[in-house]
Amino acid sequence: MSFSQLYSKKVLEHVKNPQNMGVIKNPDGMATVGNRTCGDVMRLFIKVEKKNNQEYLKDIKFQTLGCFPQGEEVVLGDGNWGKIKDISLHSEVINGEGKETSPVEFYKRKYKGVILKVIPFVSPLNSFSLTPNHPVFSIKRSWFKKTHKSSSKCDLLRINSKELFTIKPDYVRADELDRGDYLVFSFNRIIKDKKFFTQKLMRLLGYYLSEGYITGDGVVNFSFNRNEKKLIREVKLLTLEIVHKRASERTRGNVTEIRFCSKKWADIFYSVAGRLARNKSLSLSILLLPFKKQWEMIKTYTLGDGDVYRRRPLNSETYRITTASRTLAIQIQEILARGGIFASLREIFKKNCKIDGRKLKDSIQYLISFKLERNHKFTHKHLDYFLVPIRKIEKDHFSDFVYNFQVAGEPNSYLARGFVVHNCGAAIATSSIITVMVKGKLLKEAEKITNQAIAEALGGLPPVKMHCSLLAADALKKAIQNYRQSFGK
Repeated sequence: MSFSQLYSKKVLEHVKNPQNMGVIKNPDGMATVGNRTCGDVMRLFIKVEKKNNQEYLKDIKFQTLGCFPQGEEVVLGDGNWGKIKDISLHSEVINGEGKETSPVEFYKRKYKGVILKVIPFVSPLNSFSLTPNHPVFSIKRSWFKKTHKSSSKCDLLRINSKELFTIKPDYVRADELDRGDYLVFSFNRIIKDKKFFTQKLMRLLGYYLSEGYITGDGVVNFSFNRNEKKLIREVKLLTLEIVHKRASERTRGNVTEIRFCSKKWADIFYSVAGRLARNKSLSLSILLLPFKKQWEMIKTYTLGDGDVYRRRPLNSETYRITTASRTLAIQIQEILARGGIFASLREIFKKNCKIDGRKLKDSIQYLISFKLERNHKFTHKHLDYFLVPIRKIEKDHFSDFVYNFQVAGEPNSYLARGFVVHNCGAAIATSSIITVMVKGKLLKEAEKITNQAIAEALGGLPPVKMHCSLLAADALKKAIQNYRQSFGK
């Protein structure tokens, strides 16, 4: 069941707008409690004030601790992915609505238990790992009323796409997801146009991404196969129109090189696209342009480093681009998503490759593939996001640190390799409500709070999540106990 089906309005209110989340510096008492079975962990901090020989809870704050292994990656504001362990208050991340936001709190803990790896039907590079309790924004296939068997070879129930668009995604625990359920893929939706980047310049930039490099002090080069006459002609024409210089041409063997000397333009290309194939990446000024301009760059980039093929004669065309830059592949996926196109990303291992009889080093490259038209749809574009089905979910044993963070403002979500995820809902709700229930109360009254009282204050909890109310009550009692031990009471 989804969060909205499983939980009361009061729970959802505290999940979306948690109260008193954070850390108290130099607390009078604190406690950390956890449930190994589901991975839920919470930490409570208290500050005690004395009035008229009575002890009051002056302040109380909580943390619910991490749900992603330290190597997992989240989407940053610059279009790249960053490891969750490296996220800081200065980081900019993208939330579920495609807006930039910043972390305000961080959670880290040691975790020993099951880790799930969620693998989408397309784009294996977007697979992500998390603890079983972590909420993932998704649509379960079991929510559909109209389904039918696809074929004798496929065990997935075929769904009606019209019905799919009537179902609102909701947060579902990772361990309640199944093969065929739909993940929600989001992306940076901010648009900032700059007149400097004309459509012609964007076409030249696409050629630079695929075939360009910088040498010496301000020499911009493009390298083509000598038979790519049309591309050579366009690069020379674009150079003349944009840079106002005639590019020189030199052919050696099967390679034709186009070059021009300009420190100014070498610096521009370097600043917006980098240099050297493995290190190329796009600046934020390019990533936020209107898609119409970005598409001009994609088209020439595909001409240089890509191809178009049909798996079968009647299949729709597939566009493929290969790059040595992981960052660039991730950014191209985001750009295409802004234009309503979902691209698949996968690693490919290049071995025993040769150029003109010369053996190249084995390397990892990245394949970007996409279709402009689809006969059969695995992914579905709806509103401002994509629905991507799950191919499989793998389980593995994990023993290391896990991480999570809280973002500023709503929605309280961020993107794990493009897919919308939330903090751990029930644990957040019970921690939040108990702080509201006891803040300002006498210490001896706060000690009497029971897990049943917490559940009732939230309008009830399902049996499978009652342990979260136990955690909250236990955390409060242990924090008060820690205070008394610290002050010899």
